[in-house]
Amino acid sequence: MKRAFLLVIVFLTTFLAACSESGSSGDGGSESSDKMQFYVSGDTVEGSALTKMSEKYTEETGVEIEVVDVPYDDMVTKITNMMRAEEPPALARVTGFNPAWQGKLMDLTEIAEKNNVMVDMGISVDDQLVAPPLDLTAVGMFINKSLFEEAGVAYPTTEEEIWTWEEFIDAIHSVVEATDAQYGMVMDNSEHRLNAFLYQHGSKGFYQEGDEYTTNDETKDALKRFIDWNDNTIMPKAVWTAGEDASSMFKSGRVAAYMSGSWQITDFASNIKDFEWESVYMPYEDVRATNLGGNYLVGFEGSGQEEQAKEFIDWLYQKENYEQLATYGGYLPVTEDAEVDYELAPEAYEIYQKEIAASDPIASQQRNELVKKQLVSQRSLGSVLAEEMITTLNGEQSLDEAIENVKNQMTDAYVE
Repeated sequence: MKRAFLLVIVFLTTFLAACSESGSSGDGGSESSDKMQFYVSGDTVEGSALTKMSEKYTEETGVEIEVVDVPYDDMVTKITNMMRAEEPPALARVTGFNPAWQGKLMDLTEIAEKNNVMVDMGISVDDQLVAPPLDLTAVGMFINKSLFEEAGVAYPTTEEEIWTWEEFIDAIHSVVEATDAQYGMVMDNSEHRLNAFLYQHGSKGFYQEGDEYTTNDETKDALKRFIDWNDNTIMPKAVWTAGEDASSMFKSGRVAAYMSGSWQITDFASNIKDFEWESVYMPYEDVRATNLGGNYLVGFEGSGQEEQAKEFIDWLYQKENYEQLATYGGYLPVTEDAEVDYELAPEAYEIYQKEIAASDPIASQQRNELVKKQLVSQRSLGSVLAEEMITTLNGEQSLDEAIENVKNQMTDAYVE
């Protein structure tokens, strides 16, 4: 398992080098308390990894850290409001940014380089690493193995057997017909997951060309498939249109497959008891691709605890501590020398490592570019593609209108 990380690191190093060329309420900031406030989302479902490491740090140093778990969708807005009130937390784990944060994040270059962090996976502004990566995630596919076996339907177990999307849809149709499964698959209501699906169909995503954003024909073809498959048989439309929890639906045992990601492994291994599940290779049509993601670690100027925050960040990235963090949380590591022994479902992590190694470079390139734009652009866009797809699935506009809206909004926000 440790050796498998070399494959991932080689892929990331090669790709990133190429890219560089091309609970408390938390209303007050850290100044109002002796404790450092550390804002995070989802720590509970990730084995309370950051809470455990914060407690370890307190035991070793006496410095108290208050881990504040904020709902994912509220994180950027909450921190932005705190910063405007000049009461930021000491540090946070985030996936997105707001232009109001620019110039108010600490430079963590020295700490990251000292601890062998993959700095090119972070966000740098004016040669300052203001948001190093904390953990790496990747989109992937889970199946209800029990349903597949009950239906007598085979699934790929090697990279030579990977199915096309058409073959995959045929397979889950067979599972639904032969079992009491309610749906063939669910996909998180997430632009991140949807983009992986697009890349697998040859889409280049949405990108700047001249003075406007555009996309290629394969994007429309893939989105049409996505819309057609949200038919309440293959996929339940309510996940995207009504916010139904895709993870809970899969864990109910009545969904054949779930397109989500590596962050689910710890939860599934710990909490799914009523059926067997398995990580499997994702289907693809033209391009084998996942979509890389993960969290960034940031420290805020103006908290009154800048030096203490830097000391904690440095401690957290140190080899022994970071390996312990990654083990607790089931994270794919972002330090080049990390050796992580996964206690839960190690075979699932092996699938993800192979998916990352085989993935088209677009799997990381666009995400990092767009996240940086959230910080440095005059306007910040949310999940514009996902929002337009929801409107389309609700029958309120055509697919062509949705694509034009995405291009126009990205052009208005990001083209100077």
